[in-house]
Amino acid sequence: MEAEVDDPLWPPPYVVQDDMMVATAGYEASTSWPRPEYVADNITYERLLILLEHQIIDAMPNFTNGLPPCELCLHQSKEPAYLNYNLVVIGIILPIVGFFGLIGNALSAFTYSRPEMRSSTNNYLCALACSDSAVILTGIFIFTVDSIRRYSLPINTLFAAMSPTLYTMGLIAQTCSVYFTVVAGIDCFIQVCLPTKIKNLSTGRGITRNTILAVVLFSILYNIPHCFEAVVISCYHNQYDGPSYEVCPAPLRYNEMYATVYYKYMYSIFLAVGPLILLIMLNVCIITVSVFSSGPSNNGDTISLILVVLLFIFCNSAALLLNIFEEELDERLKHNMNYIIDLSNLLVVFNSSFNFVIYMKFSDAFRNTLKLHLNGRRAVKTSRTSRV
Repeated sequence: MEAEVDDPLWPPPYVVQDDMMVATAGYEASTSWPRPEYVADNITYERLLILLEHQIIDAMPNFTNGLPPCELCLHQSKEPAYLNYNLVVIGIILPIVGFFGLIGNALSAFTYSRPEMRSSTNNYLCALACSDSAVILTGIFIFTVDSIRRYSLPINTLFAAMSPTLYTMGLIAQTCSVYFTVVAGIDCFIQVCLPTKIKNLSTGRGITRNTILAVVLFSILYNIPHCFEAVVISCYHNQYDGPSYEVCPAPLRYNEMYATVYYKYMYSIFLAVGPLILLIMLNVCIITVSVFSSGPSNNGDTISLILVVLLFIFCNSAALLLNIFEEELDERLKHNMNYIIDLSNLLVVFNSSFNFVIYMKFSDAFRNTLKLHLNGRRAVKTSRTSRV
């Protein structure tokens, strides 16, 4: 979800409201933009002054029924070719992939939570399935609903009302998925490459539980700044002749120091380059030991985890390039960059949806456990039916 470079950002509106009112008090009277004759929402007008002051919008828009026009801050390409591409990739393919991904993740979480499957690595994979489900759910709303909201006023209003919370939740879930993949890779490295004494120290139930809690806590704390990156304003949708809401970036999003420190350096270290380099190094070590070992490390579970990590690296490479080279790509590609952004967002959802296929194909323990429980339920139902 970091890949949506041109997409608006959605922190909760109530978080920004007090700051916006305080910020406007000092300079509202000194602005050179004339106040419209009728303003239905003073808070919206004050927020527009903030956007004007920081050159986020170019001029005070014409008001309709006391409200500014919707799509005031939307910079998405409106070319027919792109709109058709966006509708197919984000409006159709992404939710279909996500739907099957939710089913697969539910089965993965169920299987890895069975008593006979409990281990430190499997606990991390169970947590990964849960966070991936959250990524899919929020991704479908943020990407797909954003893609189709132009066709419906109620959907547009629903999107603006719910996206502040869901956007931040989606980023938290994505951060969790990144680090659940990392800790699962580290645990697999310990099990395959390190001595038994270290293995025993790292596989305790308390250590696994505390690691999962630490990942969740870190993910929440890391993404708190996103709650201050945008404002929601009331607007009038001229196409559908009714009031709605518009999401606009807050001045913080355009702060040069914030963008450099948080988006460029912190993102690269904690969510992009850092995890990817670590996972590549771990994978190289695991593959090397597995190839030259005839012991229990060379099995389907290890192969499946290696493939999960490789899939993660592949699907997140596009988002990595988009975020690190955002300005350079934007200057060269301009509106064509929207095509890459949509593809990157689809890869994020695909990455969260495909792990189940890997588990079923390469992990005998996973496949046999799932079949055992599914067949067991059928046997119970058949037994009850025969008694009746």
